Amino acid sequence: MGRARHRGCRWAALAAVAGLCLGAAASEYVSPVYALARRVEGMPRDADFDLTRHNHVLMLEDGYDALLLRVHLIRHARRTIDIQTTILANDECGHLIMSELFDAARRGVVVRLMVDHFMSARDSRWIAALTEAHPNLELKYYRPPAKHAAPPRALELANALVRFKGTNQRLHNKLMLFDGVIGIVGGRNIDNHYYNYSTSYNFLDRDAVVCGPATEAMAESFEEYWFYRRAVESRTLTDVAAVIRAGEYQRIRRNEDFGVETFRAHVSAGLTDAFIRDAFVTPFQEAHRLEFISDAPGKNQGKWLWGGGRAARHIRDTIRKTEEELVIQSPYLILNFSGRWAFRKLQKQEPPATVVISTNSFASTDNAVAYSANYKMRSMYFERLGFRIFELKPQPADFLELLPNFPELKERAERVGETREPFVSVHAKSIVVDGHTAYVGSYNLDPRSDNLNTENGVLIEDARIARAVRDAILDDTHPGRSWVIAKRRFPLSDINYLIEGLSGLSPVDVWPLRNTTSFELRPGMEPVDPGHAEFYARYDDVGSFPGAEGISTKQIVTHIYKMLGSLAVPIL
Repeated sequence: MGRARHRGCRWAALAAVAGLCLGAAASEYVSPVYALARRVEGMPRDADFDLTRHNHVLMLEDGYDALLLRVHLIRHARRTIDIQTTILANDECGHLIMSELFDAARRGVVVRLMVDHFMSARDSRWIAALTEAHPNLELKYYRPPAKHAAPPRALELANALVRFKGTNQRLHNKLMLFDGVIGIVGGRNIDNHYYNYSTSYNFLDRDAVVCGPATEAMAESFEEYWFYRRAVESRTLTDVAAVIRAGEYQRIRRNEDFGVETFRAHVSAGLTDAFIRDAFVTPFQEAHRLEFISDAPGKNQGKWLWGGGRAARHIRDTIRKTEEELVIQSPYLILNFSGRWAFRKLQKQEPPATVVISTNSFASTDNAVAYSANYKMRSMYFERLGFRIFELKPQPADFLELLPNFPELKERAERVGETREPFVSVHAKSIVVDGHTAYVGSYNLDPRSDNLNTENGVLIEDARIARAVRDAILDDTHPGRSWVIAKRRFPLSDINYLIEGLSGLSPVDVWPLRNTTSFELRPGMEPVDPGHAEFYARYDDVGSFPGAEGISTKQIVTHIYKMLGSLAVPIL
């Protein structure tokens, strides 16, 4: 179908949605969020209408608010719900969202859910139950290995050896699109960790909620993935089909079968009209320019593990335009050669651009393997690329503001035998260039996002919105929330940096002493940059792994991968 014809059908469908909602307005409650979306969609447009203009956007920072909005939008969708997620977990939040989607399907909404298998629940019985729940609820898996939801380890390994690049090329997009008029992109999947409900780590993440013409590009991208040849219907997966034929699954006939009625009631109690308007309607802002960007399914066709994609090119082009300041938040900080070269050019400008990065510490990361690559290259980031790096504390000074339900989570953690208290971890993927352009989406600062995983997000050119994202990131760099990375003070540190660099060039990095370490601001002192003359008088060296006392398994893993990390960097 040509683009012009597709647009015509698209706007006809949107008009039908608006007509349906308006017809029901006299007798049914109309969500104020959908009412806003209808007003934006109802703007006059002509053949030259620019999809990047007249878009409204809301930034969602809090995990529980993000869950409440998703439930609200699912409950008030009337025609379609399209979802892409890297993770669909078989946990409380997974069951809650699926129960809401099941209800939507029963009232006539067409629900299409595309899931990546790699980190999702691999319970073929649960997948069979979802598959057979309702004809309006459709489930597809992206590139499942050997057409299995839960392949035996030997089969999965054999598939990885035969199709190494294909196995590593995963769906990392996060998209929820409601009635084609409201879209959510960002870092959140369907899993307890993203909605302040996990007994272990809880992610600090960011959503961009969009209503306006850009949702058309979101719909086109979803269609491209939905009909991709390697998107497999769940009912045709070999193990799921066998379970369905044998009837070896618990049938879902009513909402209560999901087992989250108490949780659902608690969520429902929070969705008052006043809260919805204050939290989800009033904060919307019209963006000067907003563009939805997305990789093609299948990503790049380059040789081996390189080749890039559409989203990465957009983001790299945006970063290259930095003149004064680049602010980035990413859970992982792993740069391959091309990435380092791009940032090196920013340092060669006159004057050099300031690069501020908010990321995870060893104590807050959810991925010790990825952290090890950052730890290995951190001295180079600091000394050669001039990065100002801030690593999140697992339980910051304002911890209860970030995770208000910590006491409840701690009690649950003790009941299930967790050995560590719940903590927070950076998962937001955001970039702000010179305070006027912002990216919010699924792209991490690592080689997987560049070359392997499919990514999406929004690029926003608007100073007000970009500054708000910048301020939110910088809040996470404050001394109460993060340690700052700086050069370790010891004799012959310059020579050590040279030896560390040479060791890092080899496949096995055996040099033990890193030139950088973590610093914490002393009580009563004002923060300064690591280059300031009084930095060492105001900050204490708290070691490479603060917040993780003693030698843990995680720390040993980090050291091992630091040594062998050069071999693994392309797939991290």
